[in-house]
Amino acid sequence: MFKNIQIPPSFSLTEKGNVSLLLKQEYKNLLLKQGIEDIKTFLQKNRPTAHTFKGRMPHPSISLEGKKRMILRQYSHGGLLRAITGSFYLFGSRSFRELALTEEIRSCGISTIPSVGAIHHRIFRPVYQAYFLSLEVPYAKDLTQYLCDLGPKPSQENLLQKRKTIRSIGGLIHQFHQAGFFHGDLQLKNILIAGDQTLLIDFDRSYRKSALSNSERLRNLLRLNRSVEKWKRQGLPITHTDRWRFFLAYAGDDQKIRKAMERVLRTYSIRLIFYRLSWGIEKIVRGEEC
Repeated sequence: MFKNIQIPPSFSLTEKGNVSLLLKQEYKNLLLKQGIEDIKTFLQKNRPTAHTFKGRMPHPSISLEGKKRMILRQYSHGGLLRAITGSFYLFGSRSFRELALTEEIRSCGISTIPSVGAIHHRIFRPVYQAYFLSLEVPYAKDLTQYLCDLGPKPSQENLLQKRKTIRSIGGLIHQFHQAGFFHGDLQLKNILIAGDQTLLIDFDRSYRKSALSNSERLRNLLRLNRSVEKWKRQGLPITHTDRWRFFLAYAGDDQKIRKAMERVLRTYSIRLIFYRLSWGIEKIVRGEEC
């Protein structure tokens, strides 16, 4: 099942009954001693020191050794599949593939969160549940929360920091694409801000090629732009100038990608009509706000 996945250096595979664990050596003994293979029992034991982050499903943050904390993310379906299949998957090994790709991304010097491990829990063949373990980045905020906290009228100091952050994000995604990586869900909540550092996260359904085509780059950038449009309609304080600043940082002197993006944006407004309709329905159902 996992023979096509290259185990990253400093990680090792452990089998515990119907659970397969790919754990970083640094944390392996500690996690196995705490019974990480039984997630429900593990969470109950750590409940007094745990807190959660909001996502498609709550992501518990568990205290590790010293002051370090670990985020435990369970994979779950989105859209209509969420109500039907929830966190159950057929075939494959999503968490192991994401861990291997995340470590490959880190090896290229691209800022992301440090991986702790991945868990593959076989319910019955071919049905499974999966989990991804990563270190919590202290004081990190996703980009929606970062912009909401700044507000629509930031101070001069915060405005300069905001501009620097946006340029940094543009450079980070350019570096990501230049290395041949395609993000499976490039959106605002998958960009973290921690002080002066920007990080990309959540590489489920992402992949790497020797070189991305301009079409693939544009698909990623348009996905990010849809995320901006969606959150802007819910009150996110982000301007056209902010988006233009990001694009200039991303494109740099590459005239081909600039012209390609301009051509795509001329027809993109028609597609946005349908996205806005679905966002309106989702907002009513979920009540998301800044």
